Amino acid sequence: MAITNDRGLQTRRERRELIQAQLARLPRVRLAALPTPLEPLPRLTAELGGPRLFIKRDDMTGLAFGGNKTRILEYVLGDLLRQAPDVLVTGANIQSNWCRQATAAAVKLGIPIVLVLRNTDMQEIQGNALLDVWLGAEIRFVDEPDMTLMPAHVEAVVAELQGEGKRALMIDSWAATTPLGYVGMAVELDEQCEALGVEPTQLWLAAAGPTHSGLLLGARLLHWSCQVTGVTPIEWTNASIETMVSRTANAAAELLKVETRITPAEVHTLHDYIGPGYGFPSPAGLAAMRLAARTDAVLLDPVYTGKAMAALVDKVGQGLLTAADTVIFLHTGGLPATFAYRDALLAAFHT
Repeated sequence: MAITNDRGLQTRRERRELIQAQLARLPRVRLAALPTPLEPLPRLTAELGGPRLFIKRDDMTGLAFGGNKTRILEYVLGDLLRQAPDVLVTGANIQSNWCRQATAAAVKLGIPIVLVLRNTDMQEIQGNALLDVWLGAEIRFVDEPDMTLMPAHVEAVVAELQGEGKRALMIDSWAATTPLGYVGMAVELDEQCEALGVEPTQLWLAAAGPTHSGLLLGARLLHWSCQVTGVTPIEWTNASIETMVSRTANAAAELLKVETRITPAEVHTLHDYIGPGYGFPSPAGLAAMRLAARTDAVLLDPVYTGKAMAALVDKVGQGLLTAADTVIFLHTGGLPATFAYRDALLAAFHT
């Protein structure tokens, strides 16, 4: 039986089973501690006086302090392992959660990894970068002002290693396989919501990539009626976020052999909460981090989840999210990076 776009032809459980069957056909290496909890946020709900809030704890996926990249890497690495790499290569900003979890995954698989890290302002080795060193990655720092141009630096290192006769492969953070983990997470979340009797009207996340792609695709396949809202921490220079998210979702849909497609117009992204720029804390994000910590003891990070929570708080203040809404906030992790932002956090929290 195929997954149908007709809401009336399949039960909720049948749709989940069909998606799981399609996912099970694809290569995967198990890395995450699943399922992650879905928890209420009663004190933050009361403090905001708006929607009923829940948090999906994907900061607890378990691989080197966890985060959303672990689910993604299960399918990306499952696919790459078929090519028997001698060495893996990936890269991003110096405080990259992707690189930290990719390094931990490579260690568990017994494959050396080279990281190409952007470090234009010569940050100290702290947070995620410290964990990369601890886990044994070979690190190449590059002075690249534009974060969105980092793939070219990674490709250059792959070519260098291949020139030395090594089977070097890039772990591509935009591969067609990258959304699959969050299609699976949508199934997991649907089961949890059904068990708790929760019917969300909104799902919020910090997103500018495949996590958003996978959730949107999963939401469509499961026939969710809730709005999926991504709060972006970055603007890409080579294409709009909406285009990139939809393109990646559709590549994953082809792998799953489903007819569903996502258009850029269906990608709901908020662009107004980046603050000073990618990797820089915003005053609103820091205030949201403090609020979440001092209501329900939820620790967010200053690059991604803090800014996403700031957007949610702002929309409640504007009356756009009300007591009629039930909101699930996806915690995508990123907590190790907070230690690289000590001074900003102390200034915001030490009162």
